[in-house]
Amino acid sequence: MTYWWLVENFDRKGQSTGLYMECQVNMTLTADVHKARKFRFQRTAEFRALDMREARRGDWRAVEHGFDDSKTPNAELTGHCPKGTESDH
Repeated sequence: MTYWWLVENFDRKGQSTGLYMECQVNMTLTADVHKARKFRFQRTAEFRALDMREARRGDWRAVEHGFDDSKTPNAELTGHCPKGTESDH
């Protein structure tokens, strides 16, 4: 298992909406957890969650997710942002 911090959206009842931050530059969303932007550190994900609250509104939180390395390939650490625009953790 590999563990990463993701920025995830929640509804008013505290349930996940199944949406994640895909690109921190464009503030784009994805429903595919494997395409979501992955962060090494909780603190970085928490700052990005604040950005998403401001840009997209809603309840965005830093959440740690485990990815089974034997079943699905992990998305690249840099995510799917335009080349050269990602800032690392």
